[in-house]
Amino acid sequence: MALEVVQWVFIAILLVLPLLYELNGTFKYYAKIFLYYTSVQLVAVAVILCSLWRPGDVENYRYVATFVNELRKLFGIDIEVRGREHLKGSEACIIVANHQTSLDFFGMMAIWPDRCVALAKKELRYMFSFGLAAILTGTIFIDRLNREKALSTMEETAAGIRNKKVKVFIFPEGTRNHDGGVLPFKKGAFHLAVQAQVPVIPVVFSSYNDFYNKREKRFDTGKLTITCLPPVSTEGMKQTDVAALTEHVREQILEIFNQSSAEIFHISGST
Repeated sequence: MALEVVQWVFIAILLVLPLLYELNGTFKYYAKIFLYYTSVQLVAVAVILCSLWRPGDVENYRYVATFVNELRKLFGIDIEVRGREHLKGSEACIIVANHQTSLDFFGMMAIWPDRCVALAKKELRYMFSFGLAAILTGTIFIDRLNREKALSTMEETAAGIRNKKVKVFIFPEGTRNHDGGVLPFKKGAFHLAVQAQVPVIPVVFSSYNDFYNKREKRFDTGKLTITCLPPVSTEGMKQTDVAALTEHVREQILEIFNQSSAEIFHISGST
């Protein structure tokens, strides 16, 4: 008798969950968020297995890009990339992009160039399989709460960028921005670019509001536009030029963010 009750409860759950998913937006939001984070951890396990034979090699990011681009199809997010040619080539550079949510992972991997590595906060090292995968792909971790350690990491990174001809991907806002627009930039990425004397390539993710809104608990299918802008040279610049460089790049990103987001809202609003 008890077994039958358990079976009927299980059947009822299987029947109710799809209805809740279709009829309740909040339930759908949390279900997809759970699926996203669970899937990312599973992708990380696959990346770990593929990367064990060459740990710490930035080329392991190719596995991340392959798996995440396939995962994105499951969530029905279409991405249009503009200016991809600016990311091609073997020259070292600093790539900076606006940061909205953890879903930026989809956009990052859609444009991920060869010999590119991410700069991330050290706390990500401890995120289960994701953290181990990040270590094995050569991710550069920075201790944002320890200025001396952070500066040391940046100096070591600057020294290796040109020698190894790597690209470094950084979110200069330093935190996720769920409210639209672009937050003020921290100067670390630009100090690094000037110190290494490599160009800065601005990358712009349009607003996610077409398909995602944390405050409204909405996570649907939709479109994202990514615009890769021409490199901004730092040749001959000194540390005294960093503030002006930072603001110049932010203004570029904000302008394109507003333009590309407006295009998507116009298209989605007219369909």
